[in-house]
Amino acid sequence: MAASKKDKAVEGASAKSALIFEMDNVALGARQIRYDVLAGILKEQGIAFSPVLFSRYCLHPAPSAFMPEFLKIMKVKSATPEQVVDRLTGETVSRLMQKTTLVNGGLVKWMEAAVARGAVVACVSMLPQESAEAVASHLGFDRWGVQVFSGLPSAADRSFPRAEHWLRMAKAIDRNPKRCLALVSSMATAKTALAAMMHVVAVPDAFTEYQDFCGANLVCADLKEVKPNEFFEEISF
Repeated sequence: MAASKKDKAVEGASAKSALIFEMDNVALGARQIRYDVLAGILKEQGIAFSPVLFSRYCLHPAPSAFMPEFLKIMKVKSATPEQVVDRLTGETVSRLMQKTTLVNGGLVKWMEAAVARGAVVACVSMLPQESAEAVASHLGFDRWGVQVFSGLPSAADRSFPRAEHWLRMAKAIDRNPKRCLALVSSMATAKTALAAMMHVVAVPDAFTEYQDFCGANLVCADLKEVKPNEFFEEISF
């Protein structure tokens, strides 16, 4: 029996597709928060810090991955990498849970367009799963049915991002990776999403705008500048 017009509208053109974005950086600009927190920690030790140093040593999505070497280079001896990571995570979550925190307006437009077309929406965060879900709930991500994944490494896993992590997310939301569109903010996440055969839109910030996003379907500083439905048609999303 043929589907009714209502059923077709619910299914939409993107019923087999998924929009996956970085919650921390694309949605919430958390890289700036992490810089501010690290700058404060180092200032307490009388150590000068700058955006250049942050971009050089601290762009890996998982702070635990860069922290040991970073503290050694910055000659921080009064705190262990684990202590700094815990403080960095705690203060980042605290700031994201403030009433003044807003979701990127351009991303909202893309999520609404994706949902209207019947696509699944998901995000990945470098916060612990429980913290990531709390932030997502606080910001009302349930309005778009966003499924939340933590990319934090476990004892049996390597640090995010790797192609296998993107593939695992695609499997969890029951979507073919080739029908997934990843909105990312760094070269590392872009390359691994591409390796997973996903479409990629790079949304760099002040710390990553110099990076090479070769292979991405689109690079844009502001998602508001692009009409999502037109782009979705271009990539058969």
